[in-house]
Amino acid sequence: MPRLFRFAPALSILAMAVLLALSVQTAALAQQDKPAAAAKPEGQAIPDTPKKDMGVDGRRTPVAIEHGSTDVVGTRMVYHLKELLGRSSLMTLTTKDEKKLVLAIQTREEFTGRPAVSSIYSVAWLYSAKDGTLRYFLSAETGIVDAASLEQTVEAILAKTDKMAGTYGYLFQ
Repeated sequence: MPRLFRFAPALSILAMAVLLALSVQTAALAQQDKPAAAAKPEGQAIPDTPKKDMGVDGRRTPVAIEHGSTDVVGTRMVYHLKELLGRSSLMTLTTKDEKKLVLAIQTREEFTGRPAVSSIYSVAWLYSAKDGTLRYFLSAETGIVDAASLEQTVEAILAKTDKMAGTYGYLFQ
C-alpha cells in the first residue's frame, strides 16, 4: 500500500477539525455583529445624556425634609442637607405625593445667649406611602452641631438615610 493512502483517514479527520473550527469562529463573529446592529435601530435617536432615574445600585429613593425651626446653625444644616440631596445619584429631594422617606428635623439653639454657635438637633426617619396617611417610624437620632462639625453631621445623616433606603427599599416597589 502506498504511503499516501496510509495517512488518508488521519488527514480527513484533521481537515474536518479545521473546517469545524473555522465554522465555529465564523458563527461567533456573526453573533457579535447582530447585537451591535440591534442596539441602534434605523430612525431611532439615542439620547445624548444618560438617564438619571436610577442610582448605581438601581434605586433612586425620594426623600422629603421637614424642618420648621429658625435657629441659625440648624437652618444651615438643613440647607446643606437639601443641597447634597439635590446632587445625589442615590436619592432625590421631593415634595410630591408619592412613596418616600421623610426626614423630620427639629433644631434648637444650644445656648440662648449664643444663638449662632451651636444647635441641638433631632432627626426622625419616617416612611410615607402617601400624604395624609399614617407615617411609619424607622429610626431617630439626636446630636449637637456647630459650624466646625456641620459638614460631617450632614454627611452622617445622609449616610444613615442611604442605609434606611437600602434596608427598607422593598417598600418602594
